[in-house]
This record gives sequence, C-alpha cells and structure tokens, in this order.
Amino acid sequence: MEKNSNKARIFYYEKIRKPVPMTKKSLLLSQIRETTAKLTAAHNRFENECDEDLLDSIIYEIHSLKALYRYLLKMAKEEGLQCAEISVFGREVI
Repeated sequence: MEKNSNKARIFYYEKIRKPVPMTKKSLLLSQIRETTAKLTAAHNRFENECDEDLLDSIIYEIHSLKALYRYLLKMAKEEGLQCAEISVFGREVI
C-alpha cells in the first residue's frame, strides 16, 4: 500500500504539478506587480497609523519600495518590456 501512495505522490508532483519555468521577463513583471502591491499596502498602513514611531518606519518602507520599483522599471526597460508607470492613490511612484 505504501508503494502505491508513493508512486501516486511522485506522479502528482512530477507530472501534474510540474513547476512552470519562469522566464526572466515574466519574473521581472511579477516582481513589479508584487512591489506595487506592497507599496499600496504601505500607503494604506500609513493612512491608518497614529503612532509616530510606526509612521517613521512606514515612511522608510515606502521610500525603500519606491527605490526598488524604480530599479525594476529600469531593468524592465533594459529588457525591452513595456511597463506603464503607475500611481498609487494619486501619488506618483517615481
């Protein structure tokens, strides 16, 4: 019985759930989307926070995410990807 369950598990993970290799361009686009989502979340936390120390922390996080976003856009342009610059809650990211 154990052999059959191991064979089924191997078949499932090697054939059915076989990981799809990501290209450099698709990985870059997913990183841009992820960074944008984190930036939106940081802006939301900033709007709802009252503690000054936490506000400072969130401000540094937003600056860090903006720098990462600019870097990813630069890499995307070098790769020839077409990425429109976005704004989060009316604020320019760049």
